[in-house]
Amino acid sequence: MIETERIHKQYLWVTSVSAVVLLLLFVVFLVAVRSNGVAPQHVRLDKGWTVTYKGEITGVESLVNYTFPKKLMSGDSLILEGKISANQIAHPIFRFRTVHSAVEVFENGKSVYEYGKDRVFPGCGYHYVHLNHGDHQKLKVVLVEKIDNRKITFSKYELVPEEYAVSDYSSRHIFALVIGIFLILFGLLAVLVGAVMRIYGVNYFRLLMIGLLSFTFGTWTMCYTKLIQVVSYNLTLNTTLEYICLYFAPIPFTLLLWNMQRTRLNQYKTWVMKFLVTYEVAYLVVSSVLHFTGVLFYPQMLVFFHTVVFAGLVYFVYSGILYNKKMDESGKLLSRGVLFFVVMVVADMLRFNFARYLAVDNPLLESSWIPLGTLGFVFSLVQSYVVYLVYILEDRAEKGILATMAYLDALTGLYNRAKCQQIFEILDKNFGDYAIISIDMNGLKTVNDKYGHNEGDRLIKTFAEVFKETFAGVGTAIRVGGDEFMAIVRSEHVADVNDAISNMKDLEKERSEKLPVPLEVAYGVAYKHEFLKHGFSEIEEANIEAEKVYHLADERMYAMKASMKSKLVRKE
Repeated sequence: MIETERIHKQYLWVTSVSAVVLLLLFVVFLVAVRSNGVAPQHVRLDKGWTVTYKGEITGVESLVNYTFPKKLMSGDSLILEGKISANQIAHPIFRFRTVHSAVEVFENGKSVYEYGKDRVFPGCGYHYVHLNHGDHQKLKVVLVEKIDNRKITFSKYELVPEEYAVSDYSSRHIFALVIGIFLILFGLLAVLVGAVMRIYGVNYFRLLMIGLLSFTFGTWTMCYTKLIQVVSYNLTLNTTLEYICLYFAPIPFTLLLWNMQRTRLNQYKTWVMKFLVTYEVAYLVVSSVLHFTGVLFYPQMLVFFHTVVFAGLVYFVYSGILYNKKMDESGKLLSRGVLFFVVMVVADMLRFNFARYLAVDNPLLESSWIPLGTLGFVFSLVQSYVVYLVYILEDRAEKGILATMAYLDALTGLYNRAKCQQIFEILDKNFGDYAIISIDMNGLKTVNDKYGHNEGDRLIKTFAEVFKETFAGVGTAIRVGGDEFMAIVRSEHVADVNDAISNMKDLEKERSEKLPVPLEVAYGVAYKHEFLKHGFSEIEEANIEAEKVYHLADERMYAMKASMKSKLVRKE
């Protein structure tokens, strides 16, 4: 057991180091790719704006750290107005982000872009507006709030070259893009492999939950970072999918924890886990009903969701479900993954507020760190599952060895009487001819009395080798006990019985040189077909028991022994 634990730790250390090295190389590659896709120039439009709300005009020093001081109700509008010099970039694209607001953009008093006015829930995402090529243009952005009682925070408003409009954002978030795609593909593969494993009777549940978590987090990452806009510009759909993934994620996570700890949970903790899963499913269903009926939208239920998730994590830690000293290595790896994910979420919250309130413009602070935490979490899940599989395979191998040993003779390595009975039961259930050869060694008592039991055992083992070699590929060699042996030959090799016996006699002579007495046996052969009458029915064949065939072979063996004139034959 200690040796197994040592091997497991070495395996984890090697895989962890290998993963870190590969990750570093991959990061270097992504940095190189990122530099080729980022726009060589872009203009920040942070200053010179005015905000109009219900006729009241307010000058804004900078949009970077500006949050409108009043909470807006659904239907309220904010108007941002400013002047820009579009000549700074040829063929400019005006890029900005909105959160649950409809938007309309005017250039020099003319409407050039509109999104979400006819939508009850417009969602979140980036907008790309083509501007005319000119100087000192007047730009007006009208935001119409779609959710009650919410404050508006402005994202970066900027101009980028038209040819870099999409690639610039994707390249700046290349890490999140790659991680999201990887998690989605890995999740699909894990679910598929889990389904195949289920067909072959392997425990698939953990892998299925890991696959669902990976796919869910991958999809959420793509939606949260707005990278899904590479394939979908429907912001309503993208944001709805983001929240569905977020609210769904606790379900497979709780089921995974429950599955991993089920043997250690008492009745109370089991009841709590059932309650949590039921509650999580109900929360997803109820929140979805409220969202799609327009009573409450997903974002309005987010605070309550965060509170419940935090309370659940506290309970998991406090109760020892998430981590305790008695956990196996698989459980500890999962706990580390959860801890890493939580740390990265907290760090991302700090990053966001640091960049927002201090107006720090740094590429490292521009991208969310949550995808990295998600990748680390899924990596820990995979490691945890691999260790779990290793334990399972070792346990099955051990049980397989013990099961095999139960049917093996300790001295010779041949099958024993228990295996003989198992084969008899199979023969009794099947049609077809077979042969049974009953064998009894001569001279064992003489060797035991004259040379000792060690020599007697050597005599048995030598014959067992001859016996096994003789019937290899022909039939099953069995040591019934003491100096008694048996061979069972199925229908396809019945015609080879005489040749096998002849070969056995030749081998006996070859292997007798170094033995105290020569190898010598009496044998009897009986066939199932000997019990069948002409024109027999299937019922009659089914009633012929292997035990009867064996008794006939045994009788013939004793008849042969009685007729033998060898000095090694025991005379009863």
